Amino acid sequence: MEKRGGMGTILMDDRRDPKISKSRLEALVDGIFAFAMTLLVTGLVIPHLSKGEAKARLAVSIAEMRSEFTSFLVAFFVLASFWQMHNRQFHYVRAVDSGIVRVTMFILACVVLMPFTTIISGVYSDVQIAVNLFHANMFSLGALFLVHWRHLARTPEITSVEIGSRDASKGMRRALITPAISILAFILSFIAPSWSMATYLLIIPSVAIARRYSQLKI
Repeated sequence: MEKRGGMGTILMDDRRDPKISKSRLEALVDGIFAFAMTLLVTGLVIPHLSKGEAKARLAVSIAEMRSEFTSFLVAFFVLASFWQMHNRQFHYVRAVDSGIVRVTMFILACVVLMPFTTIISGVYSDVQIAVNLFHANMFSLGALFLVHWRHLARTPEITSVEIGSRDASKGMRRALITPAISILAFILSFIAPSWSMATYLLIIPSVAIARRYSQLKI
């Protein structure tokens, strides 16, 4: 198709569907993860105290923000682990297809949502629906990374090396860690909403155990 305008002639081919390069998608992922991880700090609001009150109450006011600090630290390191997981999984990508793009966009939507669910779960740590918004966010992220890995394992034409069935199964089990822990956190929220956030500390030993007993390096 030929399109004319004041700046000259522009040739456009509607039949052509330009591919998104791997490097461009990686740049988008890195940028959004960095932005979301930085935005988490907005949940740590400086206590509003006069200079006179600050001398006596600043330390106490900061200590009272322990739930906000807990939510911040959990979300920050969880996002960092998801970024590392994406980097490991994307190492196998040779060419980006529409499936990878769609799953990545859903992943990034959940990443962008993370500051909101982190802040609301920190401010209302004793309210079940508030912490469950965070757990739902975590479950969605974990499930989407599971879908991402499954797509790579089932689409050898876009990978740099073929992922065998044994390695694919090991990768699926590792990707199941976060969804499983988020379900456990959701169940615990019915008993102690604020303590359910601490469940995500299990991710660290769980990943270490999976890495120790898995020969697949992703």
